[in-house]
Amino acid sequence: MYWCRKGSVKLNELKGKFPAEPMGWTFDAGKIVLTALIIFSIAQISERSTLMAAVLASIPIVSVLSMMMMFHEGQTALEISAFARDIVWLLIPSLLIFIVMPWLIESRSWDFYPALAAGLACTVAGYFLMVQAMEKFGLSA
Repeated sequence: MYWCRKGSVKLNELKGKFPAEPMGWTFDAGKIVLTALIIFSIAQISERSTLMAAVLASIPIVSVLSMMMMFHEGQTALEISAFARDIVWLLIPSLLIFIVMPWLIESRSWDFYPALAAGLACTVAGYFLMVQAMEKFGLSA
């Protein structure tokens, strides 16, 4: 329930009533520029400190910004909550790239791009398996 001056109302009744008017292509362009700035900043910081860049990259800024944009574009808090819950389950397979890639480079002497590709392939396979499990066990919205 969401509380307002007139009492409580269900969140679905509020869908699309509070977000600002869509700003068209300028809002979309702003999202692209912000995303590019985040990636560029992390790459620049990594030249000085890989640990600090890793800390910044590990912050779920993409998820947080996505949820804010979803709300701005009219999705309800319940829909965004379901999105956040799904992210939690999909974090598990996303870790595969950070396990497989370093292991291949350090233990198997792979070059960067083949190791990255193998890590991404494992992550994609992990996502596929996790989505199947989420659907089978009713874990997704």
